[in-house]
Amino acid sequence: MKNISKLILVFNATWLCQSSWAAEFNTCPTEAFIIQTPSSVPKTYSVELSTGSYVIASEDMGILKSYNGVGFNYHDNYIYGWDYQNNTLGKTGNDYQITPLNITKDTDSTAAGNFFVGDIAIDENVWYGYKRNKGMFKIPLNNPDNYTMSLVNGSKANANYNITDFAFHPTDGYIYAVSNGNTGNLLQIDPLTAASTNLGAVLVSSGSNFTFGAQFFDPNGILYLSNNSDGKIYRVNVGDAAPSGELFAYGPSSSSNDGARCALAEVPIGDNVDFGDAPDSYKTLMSSNGARHSIVDDFYLGSGVDNESSGYPAPLSDDSSDANDDEDGIRFPTGFELGESAQILVTATGSGGYLNGWFDWNRNGIFDADEHAISAESLNQGSNIINLNVPTWGTEGLSWARFRFSTLADIGPTGGVGDGEVEDYQITITETGVTINYYPSSSTFTSIAYEDLYPDQEDYDMNDVIFHLRFTEYVKNGQVRRVELEGQLAAMGAAYHNGFAVQLPGIARGNINESSIQWSIDEIVQTNSPLESGQTNAVLIFTQDLWDHITLATGCDYLRTEVGCGTSYRTTWKMRVPFENAIPISDMPEFPYDPFIFATPGTDHGLAAKNVVGELPGRKLEIHLKNKAPTDKFDTAYFGAREDRSDPNNGQYFLNENGMSWALEIPVTWKHPSEKQRLDIAYSEFLDFAADKTGNTNKTWYLNPDLQLIFQD
Repeated sequence: MKNISKLILVFNATWLCQSSWAAEFNTCPTEAFIIQTPSSVPKTYSVELSTGSYVIASEDMGILKSYNGVGFNYHDNYIYGWDYQNNTLGKTGNDYQITPLNITKDTDSTAAGNFFVGDIAIDENVWYGYKRNKGMFKIPLNNPDNYTMSLVNGSKANANYNITDFAFHPTDGYIYAVSNGNTGNLLQIDPLTAASTNLGAVLVSSGSNFTFGAQFFDPNGILYLSNNSDGKIYRVNVGDAAPSGELFAYGPSSSSNDGARCALAEVPIGDNVDFGDAPDSYKTLMSSNGARHSIVDDFYLGSGVDNESSGYPAPLSDDSSDANDDEDGIRFPTGFELGESAQILVTATGSGGYLNGWFDWNRNGIFDADEHAISAESLNQGSNIINLNVPTWGTEGLSWARFRFSTLADIGPTGGVGDGEVEDYQITITETGVTINYYPSSSTFTSIAYEDLYPDQEDYDMNDVIFHLRFTEYVKNGQVRRVELEGQLAAMGAAYHNGFAVQLPGIARGNINESSIQWSIDEIVQTNSPLESGQTNAVLIFTQDLWDHITLATGCDYLRTEVGCGTSYRTTWKMRVPFENAIPISDMPEFPYDPFIFATPGTDHGLAAKNVVGELPGRKLEIHLKNKAPTDKFDTAYFGAREDRSDPNNGQYFLNENGMSWALEIPVTWKHPSEKQRLDIAYSEFLDFAADKTGNTNKTWYLNPDLQLIFQD
């Protein structure tokens, strides 16, 4: 009789608990719910995703262990999650208290233990939980009198991915998750089998590993991810052909993190948000994930802040349109001159805040990583003075700066922040006292001629590639700040495919401000970087294949080497290359630096070149001026092969036994030999010049050609 009484009491207590739920949440609320367990007691944050602003909804959810694997149930507007204290599913209403449910588990469910990954399906009223190496489990929620938990058939074999949360897509029926670790891979998971498809890396950490303990959707198929360690919220459009993640906002951080959200609710901007007003290339509009701050009382820059529904990019700034200029917290008593110091006056309302500032020094329309000029500068209430150095690698003219004030020290130039203000300003960048050195002059070119049959010489007409180059160095106080290169393709008398590049001997690749390089081909701006990776010295690739820039006249096999195949057109390259740190003139390489050709990767360059390395040579084959050392990509097996007599130990490169080389500089706009006419025959004085290692014999050999043997346009 006692046992029966105990059973009745347990049943009655359970029935009483499950029949007196707290009220449900509002229908499909827009906020995200982050549940953390900092001191063995779960607490709830209500988070506005658009800015990351949050409030504590509950300090104590009523149990003494974690509440994880949570999801928002669209069908009844409750939150469900795994109650670690009672080893069962819990249910939570708008009082944020956890009520444990009485569930019947199968053998596999009992053995699985607790869960920290879970969510509720949109198209069925079912909670799904996942545990690595255990499988996918489900609990139907439509019958509160009979909750049963079972293993999804076949899921155990697929349960091998490292995740700490997942979320159901609002429409396609799949589960999505981004894995933990240094690289976050987007997984598409079939709830019927737990089988996953890796959709690729969407985030890569430059520091600590990711742990995405809270993941949830909006109705547009955007997946939001909260990183445990720093609270940063990322977003990924899982429907993109090549999904990628971006930092979206800053929320609460914790070592224990889980989240729930109604996937059918839009992410509203809110009624009290401040945006910037720089051009939208800097990411200003909400649709561009523009910089934005939730407005809080008595915490902003200057004397006030106004709210917007989105950014108002210049020239349509709301400061102009509503006559309420809230960009009043920053003043510039000095200008911004390249290579000089500058001063900024900042007025802060409120204490405990940090200022971050970005300047588009290179005027490329975005804030690059190396343009974060003010980093987590602590501000006092009232007036503050900040000094900074304007880099030498910037560009003169009008540009933009962005300033963000927040209690968060570590923020970027875009995304949402829970307090403070963003202010954007147009600035002017100037440069004075700079002298300019030209080579060979401001109006002429030097010619570089190549024979591309290396390591053989054969016809030695030296017109396989002819490139005209002009160099410009910008110097202040005896130091070179940047160089400019202008090149023209003058002739191509070879069928092989060659690339063209310039090496800067002795100038480290890392001393090039890569993001500030500006270059064009025939005045068309190029967006990819010409700075080659994997090199010790800076190497600038003009093209991988010169044939991509040639249009031949009818009946012509080559460019400007055959009779009747002349043209006045020259494909033209222009390149502006700024140095991270200015270089003393004495440390600069001699003109013309080191221009060279190389075999276009994946193309044939003759048996002689192929046999040396046993394959198509590609970047392993380079042809440089006489006694110019090759780059790191060159294969030294070519030294001493066939006709090459290079002796690197004595600083001798790319010459044959007679001292003749495969590349020549001619310091004029040169008249080159016609096709199949040897250089030493067309220019009879050349042979004695080449044989003299001092270079003093027949120094002007290139001025005395046999006019019958040179090409005429």
